[in-house]
Amino acid sequence: MLHQASALSTRRQFVCTALNPEFNDFVELWAPRIYAFVLNALGPYGKEPLPEIKKMADGYHIAGATASFDPATGQINLATSVIGNHGRILEKLTHEITHASLAEFPEDDDGFYTEGYVDYSIWVMAHAPLWTPYREVMIKEATYNILTRKERAIRGGTNWDKKRYAGGLFASQAYGPYMVARLKQKKLEGDFTW
Repeated sequence: MLHQASALSTRRQFVCTALNPEFNDFVELWAPRIYAFVLNALGPYGKEPLPEIKKMADGYHIAGATASFDPATGQINLATSVIGNHGRILEKLTHEITHASLAEFPEDDDGFYTEGYVDYSIWVMAHAPLWTPYREVMIKEATYNILTRKERAIRGGTNWDKKRYAGGLFASQAYGPYMVARLKQKKLEGDFTW
């Protein structure tokens, strides 16, 4: 399924004003590929992402976020701390674009589904051939994201941190490599329950 999803057919243009010129260009090259890949992997978007990817407000970044997706507007934001890290940029863009794809699923206030399931889905999708020549760093960053979630949860993080990690752990054990296919099937059936 990941090989099929990597066969890009739908292209959409994005403009990035979040980073420096070199990495804005990198985002503008990869965002359309990620958009098409996620469309192929998960089906139609629940909320179309806006075409301009903007800089994340410093306050959100200080609170620990490096990227965000606003399900009300479709806005994707990136923090400048991703500059210089191709794998992290790809992982964060894929994460936020996946939120756009899954926007018809209900929000949960504890992150178990909306973040935990997406964290694990990104790890699965990181193994697709699409990411060449950045496949290894994409897998590394998806793994790093999950390990960071685990560390925060175990070291006494917030209840949200614990539930987010627990959601990803549950997804890995319950659905394994079929997580992405499961979500696509639920969307095709119009079953927007986690």
